[in-house]
Amino acid sequence: MPVGYSIYVERPSLIHQRIDPRTKLAALGAVFVLALAFNHPAVLGGILVLVLLAAQLAQLSWRSLLPAMVGSLWFLVLSLLIWPFYVKGGPSLFILFGSTISVNGVLFGLAMGLRVALMVLAAGVWMMTTSPQKLTVGLLRLGLPYKAGVAMTAAIRFVPLLNAERITITEAQQARALDLKRENPFNRAVKSIAIIGPLFVRSIDVAQSLALALEARGFAARDGRTSIVQIGMTTTDRIILIALAAACLLAIGLRILGIGLITRAYL
Repeated sequence: MPVGYSIYVERPSLIHQRIDPRTKLAALGAVFVLALAFNHPAVLGGILVLVLLAAQLAQLSWRSLLPAMVGSLWFLVLSLLIWPFYVKGGPSLFILFGSTISVNGVLFGLAMGLRVALMVLAAGVWMMTTSPQKLTVGLLRLGLPYKAGVAMTAAIRFVPLLNAERITITEAQQARALDLKRENPFNRAVKSIAIIGPLFVRSIDVAQSLALALEARGFAARDGRTSIVQIGMTTTDRIILIALAAACLLAIGLRILGIGLITRAYL
């Protein structure tokens, strides 16, 4: 697997170099808990701002975050188009296709879009600030079998690799007069087989090559495994973990009390 294909972005920031990968994994889990605990757009928007501030503290460029932000925008638009038809309450705004669109429905749709955006961006920041090597060691320190740890990190590495392969195959097919820009959606879907087919075959080939490389290096020959990468918890990590646990407990308590919610009928 080419070394250059990786979501991880090397930076000399505190989050990259000083924070333990287990702490960053706990932070990702805490963001997911907070995202699921509230369904008010103001609260979720505030948490999203904190994630973006963490990305800036990690010295990540807006360009590196752009794919996640664009993908989140689609979910935001989709939520605004769907949820107002199901969630009622609050002042009525207008009637569309025989359904009354209310303020609560629009706010809840905005909240669901922000929830997905929050999860996607948090996962993106986590992957861009945690090297696969340290992530593997962190998972092993948590008690995960090293086979599962290697499999998880390899799967993360496959995402940018297969995306690069998709771009290469698309350019090769366009050089062979494949045009996907001037067709209707159905014809584009049919012609996309010329890209999906080779990409599927290429992904199997890469997986087989990875398996042969691991076997040639004696992977799983012994139960134990050593690593040249060393990690360790510091006082900063412990403070962050305590703050994350307190934030999760507070969010669960507020959820029970009904604070930070548009409606209790939906998660």
